[in-house]
Amino acid sequence: MITLNIPNMNCGGCARGVTAAIQQVDASAHVDADLQGRSVTVKSAASEAQLRQALTEAGFAPA
Repeated sequence: MITLNIPNMNCGGCARGVTAAIQQVDASAHVDADLQGRSVTVKSAASEAQLRQALTEAGFAPA
């Protein structure tokens, strides 16, 4: 389980974008976005580095 802080995730559209970016790396990833906490918890076979890179490329760079 990986938890990442996403400072610019502040709406449902952002949460969908974050989820889509993660699922492009691992289609079977389980993603739980917390808008209020601006964080995402991911259960995935992908590495944290892969997830961070995908999120950064999608415009949602983790802090």
